[in-house]
Amino acid sequence: MKIGLNLWVWESPFRTDRHLGLIEKAKSMGAEAVEFALEEGGLVEGTILRRALESLDLGCSAIGMFGTERDLSSPDAATREKGLEYARRCFDICAEAGIAVFSAACVGAGGSEWLSNDERLTRYKYAAECLQKVGEIAAMVHVPFCVEVLNRYEDSILNTSAQGCELMKMTAHPYVGFHLDTFHMSLEEDSFGNAIRLAGKHLFHLHASESQRGAPGTGIVPWREVAEALRDINYQGFATIESFNPQGRLAPMARAWHPYAQSQDQLAREGLAFLRRTLRP
Repeated sequence: MKIGLNLWVWESPFRTDRHLGLIEKAKSMGAEAVEFALEEGGLVEGTILRRALESLDLGCSAIGMFGTERDLSSPDAATREKGLEYARRCFDICAEAGIAVFSAACVGAGGSEWLSNDERLTRYKYAAECLQKVGEIAAMVHVPFCVEVLNRYEDSILNTSAQGCELMKMTAHPYVGFHLDTFHMSLEEDSFGNAIRLAGKHLFHLHASESQRGAPGTGIVPWREVAEALRDINYQGFATIESFNPQGRLAPMARAWHPYAQSQDQLAREGLAFLRRTLRP
């Protein structure tokens, strides 16, 4: 397992012509992997990023920004196709940069309508058909893809590890898994440990985020329970802190209305140190 840091803690969007110094900064604070979002086209130069990552011996994950306009579970075929086209572009960058895993909230993200169970399963069917195509692209470039599970305030149809497993059963592609985030889990799961164990082999990525988006260890996430469950499933992926700069561009989207630490640097440094102490076997 590698302990990582999403660069949203400082800046958004990530640009290779401006922000390569943040990768070095994350490394100096103890990060073993970094994460950024593919928010806008043309901002990330894959070959430049690969050289920077290799020079620092850092792993890297990428986040896709699908939203309702690219929802792979949308009843609208044109919307699903937009999502697939966006995924293809993202995979090109991931392959060029040497990204280890590509994750996205691409199933129901931003949805606010109530759906019956049959309607939800129909949406999963649309998603599974798209995810099978995404899996084929992922296999060609050897970059696994995972669907992020969000809380009820951010997604109307995919909120729990059990639902993630349900979607994975319908998708049935070895290059497609799902992504849990302990922030979202604190709102939706009855047991962190059981949710992680249920995910099992389908857990491709983990956001090790605190319950209030502060530094891990400052909130109410039961980290020892999380650590035990990760060991039980022999999780070998990234455990990445995701938080947001209240002064940054994404603050309104993330509802980041106040600081989570005395400084963003403190949040990153102390959070990384806590996860290294707590999540290691």
